[in-house]
Amino acid sequence: MTDKIIAAPPKREGSRTARQQAVTLARRIGLTGNDADTSGALAQRTEVRLKNWQEQRQLNLESVIKQVIGLAGNAVSNKELDPDWQFQFCQLAEQIHHPSMQKLWAQILATELSLPGSFGLRTLETLKGMTQREAMQFARTVTLSCQLNGDPSHKVVTGYRREAGFGGLSSARQESLNLSGQGLPYSAILTLRDLGLLFATELETGPLPPKHPLVIRCQGHNMTFLPKSGRLRLRYYRFTQVGDELARLITEPANEEYCAALTKLLLDDFTPQ
Repeated sequence: MTDKIIAAPPKREGSRTARQQAVTLARRIGLTGNDADTSGALAQRTEVRLKNWQEQRQLNLESVIKQVIGLAGNAVSNKELDPDWQFQFCQLAEQIHHPSMQKLWAQILATELSLPGSFGLRTLETLKGMTQREAMQFARTVTLSCQLNGDPSHKVVTGYRREAGFGGLSSARQESLNLSGQGLPYSAILTLRDLGLLFATELETGPLPPKHPLVIRCQGHNMTFLPKSGRLRLRYYRFTQVGDELARLITEPANEEYCAALTKLLLDDFTPQ
């Protein structure tokens, strides 16, 4: 007996077995369970599959554009949207199915319409290759990021280093934050590196001028410190250009727990203002 491609009712809403999901995919490409192998039947199934997928792509793109209409403001731009950028955007956005990811794509287009050149094609390609889970991890990372002394690039401060001084009377010291405890395990850092959102190596600032204010701006939350000596350097992971562009889409406030942990870490060698 031929096994019909008929799924049993799910046990509860939103819960399906692997076989039920496979059956759904089979139906979408035109399989029913009694499928003839003739060229005519194959052509018919191909037509069904292409029709279903084209309709889904159209629905995906329409969902994004509808949201853009609600997001776009009335500001007048001196530049028109680049035709090549627009074409690439539509080609990629029509492949985005998840509502939360569609919202990100809508935010990109709404921003680009007001400020052309805000997002490069490489950024679109990177976002297209991200899973929802990776996008959520990146969003959490943005809430841990900051900008130093007005530099627009985003950085995740990991700690600081104090060089030895006074002929060795003042010892060298290195302090580090537990980023894993703040929701950023090393595995996540590696993933973001592979996606091209973070640079491959941990970096550090030059020596911070003593008694000169160090302003750390974390998602609108400002903290100011005075270095107690000229032998202090902050260590950090830096976002790439693509990472910086995508970070503009994240509007969540700074992670207060991270800000408190960073402040506590700096207290020995920095004076809070």
